[in-house]
Amino acid sequence: MVKKKKIIKKEEPKEIKKIYIKVPLLGVIFFLLLLVAASFAAGFSLIKAKGQNSSETSTDSSKLTSNNVFDADDTAKPELDFYVMSFCPYGNQMETTLRPIFDLLGDKVTLRPRYIFEKIEGDLATYCKNSTPDAANCATYVKNSNGQLKDVADCKDQIAAMVKKCNNESQYLKIGNNLYSSLHGRIEANQDVRELCAYNIADNKKLWWEFVKNVNDNCTAQNADTCWEEQAKKAGLDTNKITECFNKDAANLIEAEIADTTKNKISGSPTLMIGNKNFPPEVSNTSTDQNIKIGKEVFTLTNTRTSNVIKAALCTGFKNQPKECKTKIEEAVAANGKPAAAAAAAGGGCQ
Repeated sequence: MVKKKKIIKKEEPKEIKKIYIKVPLLGVIFFLLLLVAASFAAGFSLIKAKGQNSSETSTDSSKLTSNNVFDADDTAKPELDFYVMSFCPYGNQMETTLRPIFDLLGDKVTLRPRYIFEKIEGDLATYCKNSTPDAANCATYVKNSNGQLKDVADCKDQIAAMVKKCNNESQYLKIGNNLYSSLHGRIEANQDVRELCAYNIADNKKLWWEFVKNVNDNCTAQNADTCWEEQAKKAGLDTNKITECFNKDAANLIEAEIADTTKNKISGSPTLMIGNKNFPPEVSNTSTDQNIKIGKEVFTLTNTRTSNVIKAALCTGFKNQPKECKTKIEEAVAANGKPAAAAAAAGGGCQ
């Protein structure tokens, strides 16, 4: 079901906020400063909320306390589902963060990629009309655009271009009579399906991780349809099997992902679920406790996208923790000495 876009109001909750951006499909970013409804298919650039300092990465738990506790349900083999879009930069950074956890714990856990799609229900013209800004409000948009819109005529012209692009079926993955969308366009939707196929096909999941790394490093949402095959071969995957899976199973795979994301109310990339619990857990708007207790350690919520903190949360799900849970992962370090992937991704996402 297509979600109607609502006007986004500024809020000042006390909990750590997450930044969710819409990366523009149309190359139009003038709505960055406008608090207006935005189109999922057209992909207007939008910031929902300003996050706290994402460069804070201290994980010294010796001086921290918290009333917020994360403890996954105990099982023989804990599962972590990570929801992404194949070309969401924050999702790609999360994949980089999760890779050393996979390398450390291997088949003792399940790290499963999930992908966020939207199905275009009903008439495309109606969908686009409901999903794009109303040109009747252009005077307001211009006033609040901080000079990014020249005048009302400019605003109307750009909205008209967005509506035209939205109504172009080539922007969507068409299977039978159904149209499917991924935030960054049809090619991203194609790649989402290919990565699902590759994961299901690969008995050795290391091949999947290598494939995704290769794609993240070398492909884009503009060229993945011609770029992916070489990256899959480099990773040791059978590209014929991936193509066969795409041709036969794409619709079923997409519908399964839509059912799962709908059930779990997932809309942003990246989102993590360990077992049936969101990680990090939501913190009440009235709470001033910005830390989280995992096992015997306490971390700041700004650190919950680091490899070691995610590993600690995942390890709470073991009935009997393996020795690897006590192994400290060496985080990738940026020039400023902070964990690179986690610092870049902290609080950010695509929605």
